[in-house]
Amino acid sequence: MKSRIKKVKITTIIVHSLILIGAGHGIGFLGIFDIACIPNLIMDTNFTLSGSFEATIMSIGLLSFIGKIILGISFFIKTSLKKNIAELIGLLFLWSTIYFLTLGNWNYNSVYELAFWTSLPFLVSSILLSYLIIKDKMETE
Repeated sequence: MKSRIKKVKITTIIVHSLILIGAGHGIGFLGIFDIACIPNLIMDTNFTLSGSFEATIMSIGLLSFIGKIILGISFFIKTSLKKNIAELIGLLFLWSTIYFLTLGNWNYNSVYELAFWTSLPFLVSSILLSYLIIKDKMETE
């Protein structure tokens, strides 16, 4: 069961990084924005999740980066309860990025729709991971 959770966790991180984001006059993967947001951790920049898609993209990338880091750290946690909590918190961060990526007027701008349709593999993978985490927790009790 533990090895299956690891495989699904890795798959979840990968498919989340492959979500397509409309940026400017092109598209990019969310994983690129994860890397691009690292200076936001160091510098004092505006963190905003309201406004236009372009204004929020770096903040969404920061949430995504933090969620993936928390999921990555959960590989090294030994205590089952702490590991499960870290995994679920990491998933909450990643789910929140999907919420903010798809929150907008779909009729006006197709970037929201593009993000939603390319996030479906992540949503399936994350739901499976959540199920496995909860099932593992119930088996250990």
